[in-house]
Amino acid sequence: MFLTFLLDVKRMLPLEVALTFGVVLFALSWLRPRRLVSLPRTEYRARVLLVVGTAGAALIVLTASLMSAAAAFTYDASGYDGWWRRPAPLAVAVLIVLGAGVALARVPLPAPGDRALVPRQRWRAFLSPALLWVTGATTVLIAVTALWHTVIAVSAPRDASFFGQVPEYTSLPIFMNFNSGLGYVAGAGWPNHLATLIALPVAFVVLFAVLRADANRPLARSAAGTGGARADREATARILGLVLLAGLLATLGAVWMHVGAVGGSAVGLDDQWVTEDMSIPRLMIYGGYNEIARPLNLTGYVVQGAGVALALRLIVDMVRAAFAAGRTQAATPSTVETVR
Repeated sequence: MFLTFLLDVKRMLPLEVALTFGVVLFALSWLRPRRLVSLPRTEYRARVLLVVGTAGAALIVLTASLMSAAAAFTYDASGYDGWWRRPAPLAVAVLIVLGAGVALARVPLPAPGDRALVPRQRWRAFLSPALLWVTGATTVLIAVTALWHTVIAVSAPRDASFFGQVPEYTSLPIFMNFNSGLGYVAGAGWPNHLATLIALPVAFVVLFAVLRADANRPLARSAAGTGGARADREATARILGLVLLAGLLATLGAVWMHVGAVGGSAVGLDDQWVTEDMSIPRLMIYGGYNEIARPLNLTGYVVQGAGVALALRLIVDMVRAAFAAGRTQAATPSTVETVR
């Protein structure tokens, strides 16, 4: 039954579209049915995070799917058309986290005389170490890949030989040497990766600022001594961290797919004619990092799908958490926060 489901997904959606692997990995994620997230007890905070984890995550899925479809079915006329498409899921995730931070800043503060005296918290105090490490590792992989693919790029002379998807000629450094000077392949350089490299520190700054502000939001004396305040902040940090991780994974997958596809270019020489209209090359010449290009490309499919699968799972688990919170509230009144 599960194999039939996978074959149906493959028939409906091309492999290049992020949603294809996303749906498959989302289905596999139910081997661990336990919820990834829970909602805070406070009503206003819970409403904000429910929107972030459902509508926000759905927007990441939509963006990753549309951008990957555009990359698969459009011709790269300039050699760097995809400069904005690859970091688009990450940019959307950053905007969602930023919007959540703005909304959480509207949580009313206790009166100055009613505030608890608590030590100042680090920005990551309520973020789980495992999620922090995975997010950091994903960020490093994107940065290393994009920087390496930028450094190896060169400008090409107008009369050079070009292979792969040949764009309109430009003097920008978007080309890689193909097989020690045999020719050039487009798709590298800062025009392709600058937006991605800029998005990474912006993502860190936004997550840092939002979590730091929430971790050090003043608490009422009545709430400071309970575990509920910490649980609420841990739930908040986890949801925002997972949203950002989904965008990072989708962007990492897109970068690896692009770098792998560009590096997998090949040229056939010394054709052997088998019929009057068909020939088979006797010798194939490959690019400089062909050994890792194909695995990198295929891994990119899976990683991009993992970002989409995480966002899909977050949507479902947020809804599950909302129903669980509703059942709990039926027995115990919740803490209500009003908006200033």
